[in-house]
Amino acid sequence: MDSFYRNLYRVYFIFSQSIAEGVFRRWPGTGRGFVRLKRLAQRHFLPKAHAWVRIQSGLSQGLWMQICVFGEAGLWRGEHEPEVQNAILAVVRPGAVIYDVGAHVGTMALGAAQLVGDLGRVVAFEGDPENVERLRANSVRNGLEGRLQVVHAAVWSRTASDGLSFRRGTTARSQGGIEADGNHPVLAKGEIIKVPAITLDDFVAAGGLPPRMVKIDVEGGEYEVLRGATTLLATQRPLIIAEVHHHRAAEQITTWLNENRYEAQWNIPEEKFPRRLFAWPTEQDGDAWMRDVLFGSSRQKKVLESGS
Repeated sequence: MDSFYRNLYRVYFIFSQSIAEGVFRRWPGTGRGFVRLKRLAQRHFLPKAHAWVRIQSGLSQGLWMQICVFGEAGLWRGEHEPEVQNAILAVVRPGAVIYDVGAHVGTMALGAAQLVGDLGRVVAFEGDPENVERLRANSVRNGLEGRLQVVHAAVWSRTASDGLSFRRGTTARSQGGIEADGNHPVLAKGEIIKVPAITLDDFVAAGGLPPRMVKIDVEGGEYEVLRGATTLLATQRPLIIAEVHHHRAAEQITTWLNENRYEAQWNIPEEKFPRRLFAWPTEQDGDAWMRDVLFGSSRQKKVLESGS
């Protein structure tokens, strides 16, 4: 049945792209009607059940992932956040420790776990329990349990073992985040549940391995993650990748970077937010890393070609 779903989506994707190209070229005014037709096909013919697929390209190419065919096809194709994929490929070596804060179902964590090897570790923090279940299943399916540690907790500026309010996302359980201390996840519109919360400082103090890189994608709470990692960031000086979702967080993080002696590159889209932050300690040279983020590197090409 899974193969049926995959083939059905392939037919749908090729058909929709080819039809769209022809329609828009000949009759530009018909775009709105085509979008309605596409949504109708999605609603009635593409399943919302999860299916096992192999990621087609990018950081996690060749690995198995359980996705919702309708809604998560970009993850299947390996097209999600190419700059982040480049940033991870450019610096992660065997034996490294990586934190993926807001790991969703492991789009980045799975590929990073391949790169760190048997002596390394990827720690994937995720608040939504449904995502945690799928993330663990993805890890087991790919034989990565020894390299990929899944932590069911939202990372925040304070530890709350009894839980904090977490608003769930409505599209494939992405875009959820902590709704507390004045923070509201930008796009989340689902139900509110309680999830465990932890600071990165407390995680390390309890025996967690300190990271070489911290990737953050928490739908508006990025500054709170940094606030809860003061000691870690001052002593270990990891690289930082963050998706920043609103103006207030961007201002707070800019001040934080200056105070903590970090340099940064902001990749800002036309719509302004969300924007991507790449940051490194001032004592390190980040120029080469940024070139690899934008253009890739020979090592990245070799890794992608070999599939590991």
